[in-house]
Amino acid sequence: MATIDLPEDVEHVLRQLESEMADTREYILRCRASGDDQAAQLHVIWIDLLLDEWNRCRLVAQES
Repeated sequence: MATIDLPEDVEHVLRQLESEMADTREYILRCRASGDDQAAQLHVIWIDLLLDEWNRCRLVAQES
């Protein structure tokens, strides 16, 4: 299995991902309010990807 190098400060990376997810959630709400369901759905997928990365980083932090 390939290894992936993570920055020394995994907590910082987790906070950045959390912030980006929060910003994306707000954007999704604005898209839905304006009727742009396609953009909202694309950003829901983006949040899923961010959450996957957040979970991966959290697991790495727990294993350290």
